[in-house]
Amino acid sequence: MKWRFANTIDCAHTDRVLQHVARPGEVLAEIHRVLRPGGRIVLAEPDWDTLIIDYPDLLVARAYTRFVTDIVVQNACIGRQLAGMAKRSGFDVAKVIPVTTVFEDVSEADKIFGIYRLTERAVAAGYMEADAAQVLINYLAIAPFFASVTLFITIGSIPREEKTVFD
Repeated sequence: MKWRFANTIDCAHTDRVLQHVARPGEVLAEIHRVLRPGGRIVLAEPDWDTLIIDYPDLLVARAYTRFVTDIVVQNACIGRQLAGMAKRSGFDVAKVIPVTTVFEDVSEADKIFGIYRLTERAVAAGYMEADAAQVLINYLAIAPFFASVTLFITIGSIPREEKTVFD
């Protein structure tokens, strides 16, 4: 959907949206079109390839992350790509802020990561063996839990137009 008027919006913000859209570059192009010169953007997207779960068998833990990045999230690495995408869309990028969220409670992490549900799907998709997945689930239920993922906040603006003064 296109806004009716170009160059009329002062600021735009997305938060964990572009990871799910089919063509995030088109979204950025539309935001660029409707923002006025000097208008600001704040874009926040995770990079799911930074997802780590503390588990002694790194191959299994990495298989879970690989399943998330390959299958579950459409644009799983957009966090790291966002500044470049914004620049290619005509934005001046002023700052990129990484925010790493740490989880020490498996129940809370499961609400975000879907660990139990996605582990079953990873087995079905061939990313993990069923026995290894069950050992992972059993371990996470009793061991001290640690996981993290990084969200990247990209801040930028539309370049101000230079005005020509005629005498």
